[in-house]
Amino acid sequence: MPSPSKGRAFRERLAAKKFLFTPGLTTPLQAMIIEKAGYDYAYMGGYDTSLTLLGMPDIGLITGSEMIGSARSIAGAVGIPVLADADTGYGNAINVMRTVREFEAAGVAGINIEDQVSPKRCGHVAGKQIIPFDEAVGKIRAAVDAKSDPDFIIIARTDAVSAAGGGLDEAIRRGLGFARAGADMLWCEFPSTDLGPPARFAAAIHAEFPALPLYFNYSSNLKWHESPVSFDALADLGYRVITVSLAGMRVAMQAVWDYATDLRARGAAAEIDLEKKSLTHPLGNHHAFAGFAQIKELEAKYLPAEELKKYQGAEGL
Repeated sequence: MPSPSKGRAFRERLAAKKFLFTPGLTTPLQAMIIEKAGYDYAYMGGYDTSLTLLGMPDIGLITGSEMIGSARSIAGAVGIPVLADADTGYGNAINVMRTVREFEAAGVAGINIEDQVSPKRCGHVAGKQIIPFDEAVGKIRAAVDAKSDPDFIIIARTDAVSAAGGGLDEAIRRGLGFARAGADMLWCEFPSTDLGPPARFAAAIHAEFPALPLYFNYSSNLKWHESPVSFDALADLGYRVITVSLAGMRVAMQAVWDYATDLRARGAAAEIDLEKKSLTHPLGNHHAFAGFAQIKELEAKYLPAEELKKYQGAEGL
C-alpha cells in the first residue's frame, strides 16, 4: 500500500488545530521551502502547474500523467503531506478510479476532483460548465471506492456557484451529494469575497454532516485587499483547510521579473546586491539547502575510501 501515512498525517494535523493553511505551489523546491518555513502541508495546484510546466493557461491542457508526475516529485521531496489538484479526474468515473490509484502511488495525501465538464477551466474565469448531478456524484463515489489507503483524502469540489446552469442552491445540493458518496472534504468555489454564500453553504452541509471539514480556496483572483477576510473568520464558518492559490508561482514571477529588469538596467551591480542579501537570508546558501552536506555523509558511509579523495583540498560543500 503506497504511503498510507501521508493521509493519516494530514488528518492528525487537522484534528490537532482549528484550521490549516498553506500557500499553493508548483515545484519540489517550493515544497521544500514551505516545509522548512513550518507549514503542516503543501498543495500543488492545477493552474500554477500548467503555467509553470507548460507555459499554458488552466483550460484543461495539462494531462493527468503530467500532473501525477509533478505530484510524485513534490511528494518525494518533502516529509509533510501533499494535497494535489486532480482537475476533473481526467475522464468519467472509471477514469477517476485509475486517477486515484495513480495519485496514491505518487505518495500524496489526497486529491481534489471537480465537477466541471472536460476540458475544464480555471474556477475564476468565465465559461465554466458543470456535468450533470448524477454523473458528478458517481465520480466521487468511484474515487472513494478506488482508494486502497482508507486515509487517502478525496476532496470533492463543485464550481456550480458561478457556472452555467448552477448557483448556490445547486452547489449545496452537490455538496450534500458528494458527502453522502463518502467524500472526505468538500470544496466549493466562490466568485467573490462576500462571506454570505460561504456561510450558507457551510451551514447547509453541516446541518447533515457537522464534522465534515470544508476546504476554502483563498483565491488570488479575488480582491482580498478591498474586502479583507481573515483565516480565523473562515475557520469559524467551518472552512478548516485553506490554500492561498497560486502563491508560489506569483511570488516567483514577481521576484524573477524584478531581478531580471534590475539586472538589465544595472548589470553586475544588481547581482552584487542580490549576493549581499543572500548573506543574511535563511536560504541564501542554496548548496546547503539542496543537501550537499548530506550527500557527502552518505558517500562517506557507502562509497570506497579511494573515491572520497576527490574532496581532498576542496573548499566549501
